[in-house]
Amino acid sequence: MKTLKYNSRLFAVALICTIATVFSACEKSLSYKDAILITGTQENKMVKFIVEGVPSSYAVTATATEKVPNDVTVSFEVDTNLVAEYSKEMAAKYYAPPTGSYEMVGGDVTIKAGSNISDAVTVYMRSIANFVEGRTYVLPVKIKSVTGSLEVLDASRVIYLKIARVLDFKSIDISAPAFYYTYPFTTPVTNISKYTFEIKCFIDAFHGTADISRLCNWGPIDESLPNLLRFGEAGSKINQLQWVSAEGSMFSKTEFTTKTWYTISCVYDGVTYKMYVNGKLDGSFSGGGKVYQFAMLELGMSYAGYQTSQRFLGRVAEIRFWDRALSVTEINEGICNVDAAANGLVSYWKMNEGSGNIFYDRTGKGRNMTWPKTTLWNASTENKCVQ
Repeated sequence: MKTLKYNSRLFAVALICTIATVFSACEKSLSYKDAILITGTQENKMVKFIVEGVPSSYAVTATATEKVPNDVTVSFEVDTNLVAEYSKEMAAKYYAPPTGSYEMVGGDVTIKAGSNISDAVTVYMRSIANFVEGRTYVLPVKIKSVTGSLEVLDASRVIYLKIARVLDFKSIDISAPAFYYTYPFTTPVTNISKYTFEIKCFIDAFHGTADISRLCNWGPIDESLPNLLRFGEAGSKINQLQWVSAEGSMFSKTEFTTKTWYTISCVYDGVTYKMYVNGKLDGSFSGGGKVYQFAMLELGMSYAGYQTSQRFLGRVAEIRFWDRALSVTEINEGICNVDAAANGLVSYWKMNEGSGNIFYDRTGKGRNMTWPKTTLWNASTENKCVQ
């Protein structure tokens, strides 16, 4: 008998036990007979298949929980029909790679007698030419069958290969003393009871110990319902981010460093405000059902004549506003970029035009922003993201 520890997401056990049988029932649920599984799936069914160029390959093997006395043949197959089911399970939106973009070589493998791991099948990504920007592609590979008396552990029958591309992106530099940018929308969004606001930032330097650094602000034109992100407010360190909303505020637990890209996600679900930094929950505070407006976006300094000492010394990219509260899975899947047609995406500025002074709203809803000055574009090799 082999006892294994598994991720709680995969093996949540819901048992209604009587007082007399609770211990025996739970003991059986946590122990498994010797079985076959896809290597690595006991901790996580999804793994990154990093594709920097094509073709790229990923090796998949099978593992037995004990050494096998006789040769065992394990047959693998790709099953893209599982993508929709997995999307539902993970509260996310995944896509199967287009037909012809991938190939699996060597569907049958063998666990040799006296060992507990097989040789590998190889999955190739042959092309990403037809991938839609911002979509997350997942390729499910599953054990179709095995020979002999060992059964397949169902919870580890499938491995989901997330096609993680290395993406280059452009950004804008808002550190110049003259940079102030407040853009009012001709088509504001009102009656917002839930939202997610996201922005990527790269800090070149912090101000002195007593100076604030204003990253961005959004809300109504009169700023009566603010949502402000700034570093170094009184009572915090210069590298702690403060989120100020109309119902409260918080300082980040994260102490930000220079020369690093961060994705900040501010989520309001109608009750609680949660801040995520690079997809991880940083902190939260309670609200009382406030209804917001999205009528303007402010970057860096507030306006001409405002204290230049509060300018943000760095770059920004990938600014998004949603009229719903994203799940933590959706936040993590959108660290690099998102599908411009995604559900609930109100406005999306990639800031990747690379020239000119217009920031286009990629949703097609018309909230393009024109800045009346020469934009400081940055195409540094530091601007890379793996998604």
